[in-house]
Amino acid sequence: MTDHAIAGTLLHAGTRAVVTRHGEFRVHVCQDLTRRTYCLVIARGDLGGTAPLLARVHSSCVTSETYGGCDCDCSEQLDAALAAIAAEGRGAVFYLDQEGRGAGFVAKVLDRMMVQASHGTLDTFEAYARMGLPSDLRSYEAVAEARALLGIGAPLVLLTNNPEKLAMLTALGVPLAGTAPLALPPSEFNRHYLMAKAEAGHRFMPSHGPKAEPPGDVAAVAPEAVPGVPDLVRIGAYWLPIRSRPGAAPAPRWFRLHAYADLACGRERVVLTYGEAATTPVLVRWQREALLERIPRPVPGLEHGRWQATIDAFVAHGAGIAVMLGDGRCAAVLDGPRIDDAEERAAAALVRHHAAGRAAVLLGDGDDTDERRRAALAAGGLSVTSRTLAAVA
Repeated sequence: MTDHAIAGTLLHAGTRAVVTRHGEFRVHVCQDLTRRTYCLVIARGDLGGTAPLLARVHSSCVTSETYGGCDCDCSEQLDAALAAIAAEGRGAVFYLDQEGRGAGFVAKVLDRMMVQASHGTLDTFEAYARMGLPSDLRSYEAVAEARALLGIGAPLVLLTNNPEKLAMLTALGVPLAGTAPLALPPSEFNRHYLMAKAEAGHRFMPSHGPKAEPPGDVAAVAPEAVPGVPDLVRIGAYWLPIRSRPGAAPAPRWFRLHAYADLACGRERVVLTYGEAATTPVLVRWQREALLERIPRPVPGLEHGRWQATIDAFVAHGAGIAVMLGDGRCAAVLDGPRIDDAEERAAAALVRHHAAGRAAVLLGDGDDTDERRRAALAAGGLSVTSRTLAAVA
């Protein structure tokens, strides 16, 4: 296969070796030129031959795989799939960029907001129905194209609990040789979500037990423009329980996730806040994401490590505002995100909005962006100082 082979409209962009918690895998980064999304094929061993290939078709979940949220089981399923493939010595994860069961990130936010506003009387599928959405809008054409791109002719043994996924892949002509379950123990933070999936027909039975309650009420709000920044429209907010690192103690901390639509560029923006709104000074962080760092590693990648340090700093201080930058769709996936001027301006406007006049301490990376960001906040009337994240951590 040439480095830039194409199958259908799926273009091979490059390959990287990635050391995961389960050994080394190679990652084929593919760009879907029709949907303008990415597909990663995280592979181990020889993908050729006719022997059935252990595989996972996995949809992206930025809230768990990047932010560290634990109100679903997505990151655990990705980790378990890599562990099973490593034990087999051969297999692949087809990682598809389709948030919110294919309806997008904003639909996920609205779903979570509605469920929490109902105090759990609604589940995720009922929330989608209230939005007028099908329960699942995912598509799997990229799997068929990736198989052709990488010369995979063997039938797949699919790591899944979802019978609908099997039917959709079969309809696309993807040969299947069976399934293997990925049933993982629930936690108090994801039990409500997993029980909804089981009731919808997923082949596992989560145990009954306590369900964690958010620390405050949630209102199902209507979209509204950010005062003074008409291009930024607040879509919704909900409570997200976040771990600073896998298996970390103490228990996950509750952050507030705020989603905005940026009308100037047609994409969403995300802010995560922690602590009391009256606490001053408030710690502030511009936090980048690298798509390849969503793959679980024994040692965090650069941006993931910085995010873990940010969580620890926010919790120790008592209040923080983080604007998440570069979601992997508009970024240089292989070499890390490139943050443009428009994104910088939007981030500064969102920080000023959430700081609400409080003094701020900018947690920077010790590079030339720190002073520009401090100046952008000060120009908006904030009293702001800066420190490097490494010094705080």
